[in-house]
Amino acid sequence: MDLHLKGLHHITAITSDAGKAVRFYTGILGLRLVKKTVNFDDPTAYHLYFGDEEGKPGTLLTFFDWGTSINTGRLGAGVTQHLAFTTKDEQSLRKWRKWLEQNEVPALGPFDRGSFTSIYLRDPDGLIIEIATRGRGKGYDDSTYPESSLSDWNKRPRSDLSKQIDPGFSSDMQLQGLHHVTALSRESTRSREFYTGLLNLYDVERARPEKLGEAVQYIYGLEKGAQGTMIGFIDKPEEDRGSVGIGTVHHIAFAVEDQDEQLRWRRKLLSSGIDVTQVLFRKYFRSIYFREPNGLLLEIATVPPGFMVDEAKERLGDSLSLPEWLESQRSIIEANLKPISPAV
Repeated sequence: MDLHLKGLHHITAITSDAGKAVRFYTGILGLRLVKKTVNFDDPTAYHLYFGDEEGKPGTLLTFFDWGTSINTGRLGAGVTQHLAFTTKDEQSLRKWRKWLEQNEVPALGPFDRGSFTSIYLRDPDGLIIEIATRGRGKGYDDSTYPESSLSDWNKRPRSDLSKQIDPGFSSDMQLQGLHHVTALSRESTRSREFYTGLLNLYDVERARPEKLGEAVQYIYGLEKGAQGTMIGFIDKPEEDRGSVGIGTVHHIAFAVEDQDEQLRWRRKLLSSGIDVTQVLFRKYFRSIYFREPNGLLLEIATVPPGFMVDEAKERLGDSLSLPEWLESQRSIIEANLKPISPAV
């Protein structure tokens, strides 16, 4: 029986300040803090989960809060370049642009991507976020890669936005899950073999450069590039290696239905010569980790049991949640964590 991933489960990045992350992602981007816990491998650091009201897989962006104990990340080959969320339509995208301007968050766009329209912004640590309208990867055109030229943000003309748009955060602006994630690559041939031949994703699109020597972008996903399933690569063979750190993505997780399917994936990866971890219990899902040809850390995570195993839906993210094996250390852990102020 062929194995098939369900799309993106979550994306995990690194922040230097948990409080700033909470205020930005809840107060500016309108996500819900669905779980406040610690990094199970490093209980001295927060692990924060942001998503929809229930924290459904496919809506989740999570953060390890490692403060200034590690360096700022550097974009380059083998590092995720940006991640994208979905918004309802072009009207809501224009509202997003206006909302960001009013909150003094610089933004680029909107840009016509062929099959969708999008804008770009950065979070307080410099992580590049794209907000995109619904659309598939088929027909995607990104020949200019404006998100790569963030130093030009303040030099670009602002969009001509309608003065009739409500300046506040309206319900139709609510982000509707992850759209795609894009990384930088020097291994296009090996990447294509890995994602299509091993992970059973479709070779959805290759965005052709307008000029000789410009980068080509490859997109892999499910259902001809359905939103929430896509991983793309900007192929730059001469690109310097990047480094993971503050303001970059730590790993990308794909979803599977249950643990049985996860174990089948693990056996498949191992039989293909991929170094895979044991199944790790993360309380809210089970995980295996491995690296792809560019060096990106990938995870395959189960959908169950979800975030309501230890908190009711209406209380998600209200207090520090710990796995059973860390409960005896709660007082020590809480004493070493900096309190997080809620968004205003």
